[in-house]
Amino acid sequence: MKRFINIAVFFLTGGLLLSGCYDDKGSYDYHDVNEVVIDLPTTVSVRLDKKEAVSVKIEPKLSQTLEEGEAQLTYLWEREKKNSLGLNEWTPCGEEKVCELSFNPEDVNPLAIRLRVQDHREDGSEWYKQLTVQPIVPYSRSWFVLQYNEGKCVLGAVDGEGSGGVVIPDAYKLDMGKDLPIGGTPKYLLTDWMYGSPQGSIINAQQPVIFVGTDQDVYLMNAVSFKQVWKYRDMLHIKEVLHDENFVPEWLATQTYSTVLGEILSDNGKLYMANADGYSVYYPLVWENDADASEFKITKVAPLQGIGFILYDEQNHRFLKTGIYDDFMEGYYYNQYYRKYGMEDYFYPNKTVKKLAKIGENPRVENVFDPDNIGDDKKMINMNMYYADGKYGVLATCFSTSDRKIHVYDLNAAGFGEEAKEAICAAKHTFDLPGGMSVDEVSVTACYLYGKTVFFAGGNKIYKVDFNRTIPKISLLYEHKDPNVRITGLKFKNSLYDTGYSADPNDYESEWMWNYFPYYLGASLDYGGNEGGILEMKLTTAAEVDPDSEIVEHKGFGKIVDFGYSAKV
Repeated sequence: MKRFINIAVFFLTGGLLLSGCYDDKGSYDYHDVNEVVIDLPTTVSVRLDKKEAVSVKIEPKLSQTLEEGEAQLTYLWEREKKNSLGLNEWTPCGEEKVCELSFNPEDVNPLAIRLRVQDHREDGSEWYKQLTVQPIVPYSRSWFVLQYNEGKCVLGAVDGEGSGGVVIPDAYKLDMGKDLPIGGTPKYLLTDWMYGSPQGSIINAQQPVIFVGTDQDVYLMNAVSFKQVWKYRDMLHIKEVLHDENFVPEWLATQTYSTVLGEILSDNGKLYMANADGYSVYYPLVWENDADASEFKITKVAPLQGIGFILYDEQNHRFLKTGIYDDFMEGYYYNQYYRKYGMEDYFYPNKTVKKLAKIGENPRVENVFDPDNIGDDKKMINMNMYYADGKYGVLATCFSTSDRKIHVYDLNAAGFGEEAKEAICAAKHTFDLPGGMSVDEVSVTACYLYGKTVFFAGGNKIYKVDFNRTIPKISLLYEHKDPNVRITGLKFKNSLYDTGYSADPNDYESEWMWNYFPYYLGASLDYGGNEGGILEMKLTTAAEVDPDSEIVEHKGFGKIVDFGYSAKV
């Protein structure tokens, strides 16, 4: 808080200064100043409407050291705006104690506001405080939250950033005026910020999307408008063509930006893959080599840059892989014509994608573990891609029912290829779960930013295990103050890449500003009694909780099944 004060400086005569002596009688005229304290938040968020103007009221809390009433106070609200010369200046926007501002759908930029309080006592001063009004473009920066309430799927959201985020328990219903149109028991929620073609609008413009998966259906929608993109039956049109009406969705993964791999899903125990173009035209995924053909039950999947998808086969306790499905002409010609114009001639019912294969071994470097059999005592928890020392890999985290330890398997992308000089199955690590933690409640994630580090949660605690060290180290990252709270899920805002923007879009030499999405770790919370929340914290480059950033907890949801972050970039 600051105040405007006029200071008069008086110069004493030279003779007095030179004499070096004066008569200090202690007779000073002291009087107290009526200090006015203005209590306002540093940031006020206002959620924009997609169609109409919305208003926000800002009311300060005032306290004074010498006065109780406010009759002698006057108020002037000012807003910062550019003048005709392009310079910032303060212009009046209100003279009441409460300031009311209106925002149209296109008013997306932050607005600086200043309150000036004039104290009209004889000895009064002027006091001021500044804040920022942050417009929230609906769902442009949001945690989306999948809940299961009263037998139906509910899509909620934390709309906005940090403490300015607005909790919307049923975002889909709020915007669309109806329940989320999907049946079944919810299983997962996925977000893809750049779903579409890597070539953009030449083939299919990229857009942020949300996948909501249940045991009966998959609902794919735009993450801002909630408009449905493709129906699950249309994605698996191949099944209808082959007269297979038994749709049993199990899981899905998509990588169409940065890590361009394609799309893959499992339905009723069978694998299907789609080209990386956002048209979701799936064909059966089959073995690359007929000699390797065998049954499987894939339960976990992870992307691996430059290779494809790494799969875990629960039935045979082994790892498998796919190739990359990124065919420019298929997206530009066949799939585009089929989707946009309904031209059935561009769909091929006899087509298969021959990209499923065993992991194998680099003939020059022996595997540290056998990818074809890690043991029938292993229960896979999660698999995550990492980036360390200029190389990509996948950390597969599982629990052993034999030794009751956590086992982490390292599959190294640098081990694939005819001239590779490293092992594919590069390392295996084990560690004990902290006391009191049950494997049934453990959730695991990782982020490329932190190399070979695994983050896991159980109970009310979050830990990290650093495998970048010669001797892996486990340490406590965060502990919720309520011991009864259960952390049920962990996800980074973006574990694969970051995005940014130019500080001045009109100056190509201006500074590039990163969004730091990979630094933000989110957690889903279970308070009991079908009540849930979302926790968000910023980490440092050393994977510690940033002491200069606020840990934000968003309450108001029902029982959370899954969650994920979406950004319109």
